[in-house]
Amino acid sequence: NYRAALFDMDGTLFNTKRGIVKALRMAIEEYGLEPLKESQEEQFIGPPIQKSIEKFYKISEERSIECADLFRKYYREKNYVLECDLYDGMRECLETLQGKGIKLGVASLKKDDMVRRICDNYDITKYFDSIHGTDARDSLSKADIIHICMNDLKITDDSRLVMIGDTVFDALGARKAGVPFLGVSYGFGFRSIEDLDEYPNIGLASMPSEIIELII
Repeated sequence: NYRAALFDMDGTLFNTKRGIVKALRMAIEEYGLEPLKESQEEQFIGPPIQKSIEKFYKISEERSIECADLFRKYYREKNYVLECDLYDGMRECLETLQGKGIKLGVASLKKDDMVRRICDNYDITKYFDSIHGTDARDSLSKADIIHICMNDLKITDDSRLVMIGDTVFDALGARKAGVPFLGVSYGFGFRSIEDLDEYPNIGLASMPSEIIELII
């Protein structure tokens, strides 16, 4: 029933934890903040990094932006941005959906240049008709990015597009954009279908192959 599907990046297309954690640890140490416990690190994957830093450390917006700028410096310059893994079965999932005539896009809160760089490096750009992250000022919401992708894909009927993601940020973005949402439990957020109870959704996929079953 769907003409198009949008994928979140961190925790949905890729396990990006390895590179993000390396850059985050370096930024936190240089900025003089208390080191994170390993169990705390995953909450920084997905949302805009400065928002997570501000919330966790309870520091000002200005200071959180300064720390986030350090993170992005290391993430780019040390090529940590490319230290990630395409989830097992994801390439086959994308090939199958594309083969069924479903238009595909990436809608991420990661910086736009980073999203494109990762897709190019792992040779999956060819599957997508639209790829967008947030802008340099982090002024775009998830719903904004969804709408930009919809415009690229020429989808005017909200019910014919599904947003796929692993966290509440994806679910909230889909709800605000007025599009159906499909959760995944193999990423950094959702673990059970009950986690989706407060968000309109079409189900929860535990692996990429289940994404195909739920949207075709």
